[in-house]
Amino acid sequence: MKKIAIISTKLKGIDGVSIEADKWAGAFKRIGFEPIYIAGNFARENEELFFTVEEMDYYHPEIVKIRKAAFNEITLNGKKDLIELRKNIEAVKNTIKNKLLHILKENNIKFLSIENALAIPLNVPLGIALGELISEQEIRAITRHHDLYWERKQFSSSNIEDILIKYFPPDFDKIEHVVINTIAKKSLYSRKGIKAAYIPNIFDFKMLDKTSNSYRDLRKLLNIDREDYLFLQPTRIIKRKNIERSIELADRLSKAADKKVHLFISGKPEKNEMEYFYRIIDLARERKINLILSSSFNNGCDDFVKEDIFSKHNIFDFYKACDLVTLPSDIEGFGNPVLEACAFKKPLFVNSYPVLSDILSKGFDFIVINKEVDDSCVKRILNILTDSKLRLKMLEKNYRIAKNYYSIEFLIKELKKIMNMKYIS
Repeated sequence: MKKIAIISTKLKGIDGVSIEADKWAGAFKRIGFEPIYIAGNFARENEELFFTVEEMDYYHPEIVKIRKAAFNEITLNGKKDLIELRKNIEAVKNTIKNKLLHILKENNIKFLSIENALAIPLNVPLGIALGELISEQEIRAITRHHDLYWERKQFSSSNIEDILIKYFPPDFDKIEHVVINTIAKKSLYSRKGIKAAYIPNIFDFKMLDKTSNSYRDLRKLLNIDREDYLFLQPTRIIKRKNIERSIELADRLSKAADKKVHLFISGKPEKNEMEYFYRIIDLARERKINLILSSSFNNGCDDFVKEDIFSKHNIFDFYKACDLVTLPSDIEGFGNPVLEACAFKKPLFVNSYPVLSDILSKGFDFIVINKEVDDSCVKRILNILTDSKLRLKMLEKNYRIAKNYYSIEFLIKELKKIMNMKYIS
């Protein structure tokens, strides 16, 4: 069986890149490839063969140092500092490249599936190392771009523009580029002349069978009464997820319905966004929101934390138990919770982030806002939650559309097209 390396800065987490990498790994198995995982950090134990290269982690001290200097987060003192930056990039690049080459040769890996590492320069040396390996070795690659660096404000000013132009992403014959939305497809071609395949994220509908307990057990664990509402925001606690909008909705709907509303946020804060995390905690307390968090952060928010939740339940149990899914983000590369809400037949409250238009064009029926939780939004959600016939009609429609356009069978068909192309013969 041919082997394919799944490569990213981190894998096996709850972020969209990690989740989609696992789905692709499953699809690769179905078409005759053995996936091998290589990353700088693994968020959980991995049953498949995996290798850790510490310098691939974007939180590695040397990588953080390089990133800050490269993107003007620190002030450089003239030419000397610029030369030092280039030396550091080259040194770490060589370390990563040598470690990767050893793994690839030892395991006879000729194919790579690269997840976002050649799109977003969170780890600049890794991007260069991958580019050089592909161009120098008998290696072919699919590189999937969940985001593009010119879409992110933090990368708008740099001291390494030549590197970004050459490697993020590189325009090499041995690479097949994949994007997850049509805006990125147009942007990549417009900016770099690179033609990419458009393969949206998918949902494996077999996961519907993997809920571990009844929704009543979960609600009991969380002290949620039968008459209360449970809202699920299945995201990390970071600024672009706009959790304050979910808090606003929970507050207003609780008053409109005269019911308790509980808001569960499944993910953790990022290390560099703890200030936002504390702001959310303060806002929840100010609004007297029944906020539920999945992990203890040792920061005085124990009143919101249920530490043992994921030892007994998985995220799909929460989809099964909730009354509404919230995704009020300003930016998403795709937005996996959209498909997950459809699959579990739950109403979706979502902000109109740019690439949502790709999904809406299929005919879905969501509660869509334009950055503001207004009276009409609250009224519509209340109608949906209290009118079972209206709700069922909406959710059955969304389920059918999702299964038709975003199933793993669709992904397998698209990957077969790519893997049968001449470049991977």
